Amino acid sequence: MIVELDVNEYSKITPLLSEEDQTNVALMSIVAGNNKGKIFVDDPKHPRTAMIWAIASIAFFVGDSRNSKFTAYLNSYMDRKIRQDSLDIIGGTWFTIAVADEAWDKVLNEALTGYELIEGEDLAFEFSADRYSKLRQEQAESRIQVRPLDAELLNDPENDFVLEDLNEFWNSIGDFMDKGFGYCVLKDGIVQSVCFSGYVYGNGHDLVVRTYEEEERQKGLGAAVTFAYLDHCVRNGLVPHWTTDEENEASIALANKCGFVLKEKSKVYEFEF
Repeated sequence: MIVELDVNEYSKITPLLSEEDQTNVALMSIVAGNNKGKIFVDDPKHPRTAMIWAIASIAFFVGDSRNSKFTAYLNSYMDRKIRQDSLDIIGGTWFTIAVADEAWDKVLNEALTGYELIEGEDLAFEFSADRYSKLRQEQAESRIQVRPLDAELLNDPENDFVLEDLNEFWNSIGDFMDKGFGYCVLKDGIVQSVCFSGYVYGNGHDLVVRTYEEEERQKGLGAAVTFAYLDHCVRNGLVPHWTTDEENEASIALANKCGFVLKEKSKVYEFEF
């Protein structure tokens, strides 16, 4: 049996979380109810196994991987529930799963028989204050004008596409304004590039960078908004985090350019509904 927990019950899965899980900003942001996500368990009263779904990006499995009361239903639950939720909430047709260890790797391959699992790697970058400081001095010469991402901009119909982006990560714009923040570059009042908090837990902020139009890329806009975002983090004692997939060369290059260093690589599976 697999059931969805109410957000008020998310704390029930806390005993299932490892020390490593508790350092994962995206995972913990969902458990804390900060960002848009869902949690599914085998038993709503005494869960042994859970799937924590950060809807905009990835799903994590925690607890007992040998619990057949959960894993035996996973394939059909994906068909019946998760696929429709993904389509309804973010229009998504692809699903990504973090592979926690060899035990979960084996279980996922055995359980998800209805899907073709495509193996990949996620890259987690750690912020280096020393590298950032040195690289920031070079960026200081940039003449690109950056401004905070505020309610006025987000309520402007011309920038609906930014609001749509934020809505994939946040339950409401009010939540974003209360717990997250962002910076952007404008052209004629329209957002060209943005860096914003995608997931937030404690003082950890997992950031998202977008430059929307192809012709505006490779002009330093992404670096400009990211450095502004990082300046805010440094001033306020926040810890920025950067995650991306192995094929996103532009994201990897930007992470390195802005003072991040590769911390670890982790296995993921992707499949199409």
